[in-house]
Amino acid sequence: MDNFVMPQSTALLLEGGSLRGLYTAGALDTLMEREIYFPAVAGVSAGALNAVNYVAHQPGRSASINLRYRKDPRYFGPMAAFYGGSLFGLNFMLKDLSQSIPFDFDTFYHGSQRMVAVATCVQTGKPAYFEKGKTDFDFFESVRASASLPLVSVPVRLGKFSYLDGGCSCPIPLHWAQTEGFEKTVIITTRQKGFRKTPPSQRMINLYDDFYGRNALFMATLLTQEVRYNALMEEIDALEEAGKIFVLRPADPVDISRFEKDTDKLLNLYNRGRREMREQLDALEAYLQK
Repeated sequence: MDNFVMPQSTALLLEGGSLRGLYTAGALDTLMEREIYFPAVAGVSAGALNAVNYVAHQPGRSASINLRYRKDPRYFGPMAAFYGGSLFGLNFMLKDLSQSIPFDFDTFYHGSQRMVAVATCVQTGKPAYFEKGKTDFDFFESVRASASLPLVSVPVRLGKFSYLDGGCSCPIPLHWAQTEGFEKTVIITTRQKGFRKTPPSQRMINLYDDFYGRNALFMATLLTQEVRYNALMEEIDALEEAGKIFVLRPADPVDISRFEKDTDKLLNLYNRGRREMREQLDALEAYLQK
C-alpha cells in the first residue's frame, strides 16, 4: 500500500470488548506504521479508547497503557473505582497517563481526522454520537462515558443526561456510518465471524434491575442487547458477503476474559491483531480502491 491514496468518503468503525480491544490496538498499530489513516473513525467503548491514540497518530501507545499498567491499582480495581467511578481507571488512562506516556493533543485536536465516541444515554436507552470538536464539554469525557461499563461504573454526566457504555445500545456504529453517507466502511471487531450473544442469565437480569430498575428505557436496552447485536452481525455478514463493507475479525475465538489479568495472553492478542491486519492489507486496499 506504498502509493495508496485513502478515499475521503471512508469510515473506520471499532467495536468494544474491554480487554479484547488489544486485538484492535494491534490492528491499528499496523495501519499507523504504514501511515494508513482513515478520514473518519467511530469507536465504541474500548474501541473509542483505541481510536483516541489512532487519531493522535501514536502507534504503540494503547498497547503500552494496557500491558504496562494492567496490574496497577490505578488502572483496575477498588482504588480505580474510588477515584474514577469505574473499576477501570478511565481518568487514569485518559488523563493522568498523558504525562508519563505523552499524548499528542495537538495532532489529536488539530488533525483532519474526524472522531466519534458512542455512548448510551441512561435516561433514553439510545446511543449518542459525540464528535471531536463538536461538544460543549471536554471530548475525553465522552470517551470515558463510552467505555464506562454497566454495573461497575458510575454514569458519566454530559450536559443534561447521564451515559454509560456505548456497546449497550450500539456495539458497532454501522447505522451511523450509513446515515452519514460514507461510500466505504471498514470495521474491526473483537469477536470471530459467526459469534452470537446469548440472552442474559436471571442473575444478570436481577443485577440490572437492582442498578437500573428506575430507568425503564435503559433497562429495556440492556435486556435486548443480544437480540440487537445478533441482528447487527447478520446485517454485517450480508454486507460483507456483497462486498459493500470490509471487516477485520479475529481469525479464531479470543480466549481472554473481560477483566483478564494474564499480560502474556494480552500481549499475544495484541500481536494477533498486528499480524492479522498485516495479512489483510492487500484485501483492504483492493476493497478501498474499487
